[in-house]
Amino acid sequence: MIKIFLTLILWVSITLTATAQQEKKVSPFGLKAGLNRSVVNGKELDGTATGFIGLEFYVSFFIDNELNEKWRFENEILFSFTDDYHFIEIPLRLKYQIHKKILLTAGPKLDFVLNNDDEIYDFNNFGVSSEMGMQYELSKRIISEFRYSIGILPQINDFALDIYDGRRNTLRLGLGYRF
Repeated sequence: MIKIFLTLILWVSITLTATAQQEKKVSPFGLKAGLNRSVVNGKELDGTATGFIGLEFYVSFFIDNELNEKWRFENEILFSFTDDYHFIEIPLRLKYQIHKKILLTAGPKLDFVLNNDDEIYDFNNFGVSSEMGMQYELSKRIISEFRYSIGILPQINDFALDIYDGRRNTLRLGLGYRF
């Protein structure tokens, strides 16, 4: 519970800082949901490359701050979950509008593992990823997104599958709704 509370405090402080630094009105906020395809790349004890692939759902709350006509800053708090493990992710992305309805996105992502109490798995509670993607505005309120993130810090050790120093990469496809 403390992890969730600290994560929410961090996210709110980043949001308020970004909002306070702009002179224009706060851009829309909303919800997103979709699918993740996670690929964990690691090594066995002998150094051989190994890993696994999983499919997960995600939901998020986002705030999209307009910096000027072409640039935006979007941050969100994202919950990614499987049957056994739950992640909180905080992407901090700059967005550049290349067309009336198309935006390119890029930035860092903070990754937190909520439940790290299994003896078979040993996850580092904190990870960092680099994320890039594209958003398409289907309407004024509905957006679609495609994102790919690459794990920078090793975060996963799976003793059952003999995976060590695993980095979680995600391919994400979803829809969002602005209020």
